[in-house]
Amino acid sequence: MRKEKGEKIIFLRKVFSGERFEFSYIHSVDKTPVLASFLITSGKRIKPLETQFESFGPGLPSMEKDVKAEGGKLRAKSEDIEMDSFSFFVSPMTQQTLRFRGERLDFSSYQEGEVISIQVKSYPLLGEVFFRHGR
Repeated sequence: MRKEKGEKIIFLRKVFSGERFEFSYIHSVDKTPVLASFLITSGKRIKPLETQFESFGPGLPSMEKDVKAEGGKLRAKSEDIEMDSFSFFVSPMTQQTLRFRGERLDFSSYQEGEVISIQVKSYPLLGEVFFRHGR
């Protein structure tokens, strides 16, 4: 994982196809928790799997046929989308965190407006690794 400016690595782990990670935050308008899960594919890409949320706030799915209500939460399954990277703007008020293999990375202390990018890249001595962006 790395920041857009400075290209500094902040989180680097060897990953394997089929592993998952989660990204959570507090919705900036509704002030409710959002949890998204992602899969690392065999093609070194990132596939969104599901987003869990409590209400249809701006930017959250509202019309998709795959949105279901379960246990007080709405769950939106993602379509067959695969991405080269997953990027987001840091905002301390949204309490963004990433979870991977039991590790938790909290972005609250990062500067407002920084862009973080999550990618799967190959490095000759490390193999496929996850996240490039730094602080």
